[in-house]
Amino acid sequence: MFLSEYLNKPIIVTQQPRGVCLGIGFSLKTQTVKCLLCAPLPHQKPSFAISFSAVDSVTDTINLRRLRTVLPTNYARIAIGNPVYSYEGDFLGQVTEAEIQNGTLIQLYTDQRKRIPATAIFACTDAVILRKNQPYPIGQRVPAPTLLKINDKSDGLVTRPLLRTAISKGALIQLTLSLPPFNVVI
Repeated sequence: MFLSEYLNKPIIVTQQPRGVCLGIGFSLKTQTVKCLLCAPLPHQKPSFAISFSAVDSVTDTINLRRLRTVLPTNYARIAIGNPVYSYEGDFLGQVTEAEIQNGTLIQLYTDQRKRIPATAIFACTDAVILRKNQPYPIGQRVPAPTLLKINDKSDGLVTRPLLRTAISKGALIQLTLSLPPFNVVI
């Protein structure tokens, strides 16, 4: 699904409209969507949040199982129109769309035809700031099946000891191919 499928749709609970969705809140660490950022019907700015797990269905409206507002902590906000900046401060466009799969933010799309993986987001409130490009894979997240084939530990991040282990087991190419591209802005 895409963010535009949620935006500006009325939120319905027990046949009554309760507000409208203006954006999403997601975890920067795991990229999971935590909540929908909403406002009362004459909407201006998001004033309450609803857990993403409370969404029952999305059609012309967003139907909820229950209306229990949440106070999410440690989340970043994404809305259409947020400006996107690189770590160095270069303007990369404005968010035009965000792809969501199975409750996880996958990537952002900008008006300058750039695709930005969610793992590249460093900070996000009124603007999206990307992480510094890394020429080496240290600090990249490793998919769990690949990690278990190379190392017994389940740290999940590429470290120097993990690279040494992959070299000694002859699995460096397998490790490198399982990582996302190093150049985060496409």
